Amino acid sequence: MNIRQIFNKVTNQWPAKVICLIIAIFLYVFHQISLIDKKTFAVPLTIAEDGIVMHVGELPKAISVVVRSSSNNMKLISINDINAVVDLNTLTAKGKYKLPVNLKLSDQLLTLDPFEIKLKEEFVDVEVDRKTVKFVQLEPSIVGNVAHGYEIKKVDLNPSSVLLTGPESILNTTDLVHTGKINVSNAEKTFSVETDYLEMTRAYQVDNKGPYKATVIVVPSVMERDYVNVPVEILNLSDKFKIDGQEPLISLRLSGNVLILEKYNLSTHAVKIDLSEVTEPGTYEIPVTINLPGNIQLVAASDEKFSLKIIRKEVESAE
Repeated sequence: MNIRQIFNKVTNQWPAKVICLIIAIFLYVFHQISLIDKKTFAVPLTIAEDGIVMHVGELPKAISVVVRSSSNNMKLISINDINAVVDLNTLTAKGKYKLPVNLKLSDQLLTLDPFEIKLKEEFVDVEVDRKTVKFVQLEPSIVGNVAHGYEIKKVDLNPSSVLLTGPESILNTTDLVHTGKINVSNAEKTFSVETDYLEMTRAYQVDNKGPYKATVIVVPSVMERDYVNVPVEILNLSDKFKIDGQEPLISLRLSGNVLILEKYNLSTHAVKIDLSEVTEPGTYEIPVTINLPGNIQLVAASDEKFSLKIIRKEVESAE
């Protein structure tokens, strides 16, 4: 068969042959497309900030990534094969930036064929500030109430402070951070417990997140109590004399531990005046003597001495 015959055979009914070729190509492409799957992954967003600035405020926790590959390949792909990173290490000044999201793929993904990956959000708005460090005080987070009659004198923490690393504008207004909960319910004595850092924000980093040793110093509570119009015991007054008018009364303010003072009743012999030196009728300035148990203290008394008029008793005539 010569060339002319070959050409004539090829071009014989060529419109139909061209249509068949187009249909074949279309079917092939459609078949290939039908073999490609598409899946969207929410990839955690990593911030690379090892330079002199740090981000301020909230950033997206994840970035949407669209992956296209064959059905068989899709079974091999996991979220751990894809890393999304925003790099702040090249920035040197405080400000607001629109930064690209960079994808880092595992070696396994790079060998897949066919494989296509695309970011839904290619850029992220980031505000940055200069990075600084600062020591701040640890503040205990107390929950519950100690037993009745007791109180917390103080809480000693070891360590008492921690080092923070964060944006300058935030650390300038941060003077303390809190520990985890320290339960003091019904405590009646000093105790120690371990606790950790209570994360309330991710705006800064804490170098030591615990455990910390917390010593809660519990002591008896002190209260004051008033005793009003307490009768004063009269001692050693001669039978020949008597006090002209009403016998003296006194008001006291006492202090002591709650559990003791709540139940304490003032003795009838607690407040006295001694009239043993009275030998003649007249007016006398007599000091008051107040006797209290060792665990109760006198805060104030309405009188330190009494001015008493002593008179002779009237002698009754014999019948």
